[in-house]
Amino acid sequence: MNSSIKDLEALLFTIKKLREPDGCPWDREQTHESLKKYLIEECYEVLDAIDKKSEVDLREELGDLLFQICIHSQISHEKNYFDFYDICKDVNLKMISRHPHVFETEKILNSSQVVDQWEELKKHEKIKKGKEKESPFESIPKTLPSLSRAVKTLKKIEKLNLKEKLEKYLKNHEKFLVKDVIIDEDSLGNFLLVLANHCKELKLDPEESLRKTINKLQSSFEEKINHE
Repeated sequence: MNSSIKDLEALLFTIKKLREPDGCPWDREQTHESLKKYLIEECYEVLDAIDKKSEVDLREELGDLLFQICIHSQISHEKNYFDFYDICKDVNLKMISRHPHVFETEKILNSSQVVDQWEELKKHEKIKKGKEKESPFESIPKTLPSLSRAVKTLKKIEKLNLKEKLEKYLKNHEKFLVKDVIIDEDSLGNFLLVLANHCKELKLDPEESLRKTINKLQSSFEEKINHE
């Protein structure tokens, strides 16, 4: 067993020990649900380390994120659902099947073609699993920050060749457009900051407001897709 595998085994053993009756009271009490906020926090700390361009911080924060993955897998293992190695096996097989241009053929694709191929393969996987009737927005997590979820939803609608209908939908809200004001990243940031302050003054929750609007948008296009 090489040192890398030994280090991984040691980490998994440590987490198993923390969860045992004579382990740590706090770790024993944790569930998938109770750990959700820590998983999110660790993801953001990884992003912060990347923004700081600090490899030292990135190494530490990725370790903390890995701990979250391992403790979630340990909790599921205790329920006889799956363990860390099942996760590794599944994601490895997925990456191989989603990259046939690397593992099956010599075909050379550009980045855009790779993304299109990825989406097509995902669609075929859903059909095989009997999930082809799921919402086209199923892959967009509802827990994403609303701005990120909005962008992903709009991109998904365009990929469904519904760009014209999307433009018609958005035309009803043209009074909110500020194309002549937002011309770059800085102006967008300033606009969002002023908007956030406006929400504060009105005691409105921008995250919740946008979340509800996205839900309406998705529902509207789900109906359009189902009637085609």
